[in-house]
Amino acid sequence: MKIKTSLGDRLFMGVVYLIVFACAFLCLYPLYLVLINSFSDPNAVANGETFIWIKDFTIEGYKLAFEDDSILRGYANSLYYLVAGTLLNLLLTIPAAYAFSKKRLMGRSFFMTAMVITMYFSGGTVPTYLVIKDLGLLDTTAAVLLSGGITTTNLIIARTFFQTGVPQELEEAAQIDGASTIQVFLKIILPLSKAMIGVITLYYAVARWNAYTSSLYYQPMNSDMWPLQMVLRRILLLTKQLAGMDPEMAEYYAQLANQMKYAVVVIASAPLLIIYPFIQKYFDKGVMMGSVKG
Repeated sequence: MKIKTSLGDRLFMGVVYLIVFACAFLCLYPLYLVLINSFSDPNAVANGETFIWIKDFTIEGYKLAFEDDSILRGYANSLYYLVAGTLLNLLLTIPAAYAFSKKRLMGRSFFMTAMVITMYFSGGTVPTYLVIKDLGLLDTTAAVLLSGGITTTNLIIARTFFQTGVPQELEEAAQIDGASTIQVFLKIILPLSKAMIGVITLYYAVARWNAYTSSLYYQPMNSDMWPLQMVLRRILLLTKQLAGMDPEMAEYYAQLANQMKYAVVVIASAPLLIIYPFIQKYFDKGVMMGSVKG
């Protein structure tokens, strides 16, 4: 049986679709523009001739990008920070969240409140830099890995899941059978928490891949450890500086910058853009986990 809709309902849905399409366009068009610019002649890009489609197709930008050893090294560094950093995040977050989910933990409310405060107030960049410096971690990979060890939001999501998603009776039954707390955590809690761990892993992985400020602050002198985002920043700054030093070659350096910057942006963004459609459902699930009050 077909349900009749009123004129007001059709108008309302029309406005809703219009808003959705407008939002989708605002989100997708910048990505599309970067993609077509990466395959277009730099002169056409500079003259604004590529806002709809590729103009004078070329892959020179990608050739220049892959011929630059620093870009390949930066890509490898980004992958290393992604894998090692995400594993470190999980090793710190998951056990801490499990501990905070237990009411018998002494001082639980105090420590949890202290961590929540860091979501709104922090020591700032300068104090953090001084701590890293005093620990002797400047220009090391440890500075980047440790500076983003735990995110309070992910800690709360994991703690909420442990409180509401894992039956307390299972833990009690295992303890009656003689299992220790560590055995319960490793053999019962973790296998039941695969969905939550997957969500937390994705959140941390995306943050690690896009991060570059840690390298900017804590690895200013060691370019061999820079992630891809820092390498891109160096290329853009270098071409601008060269153009300023030699005005006669300014146009050439501007073209060189345009040829490379869009190609490198596409290369840097490609992994997440390819993977995201397949993992979107886990992001949605993560939002639902965090929305339940524990």
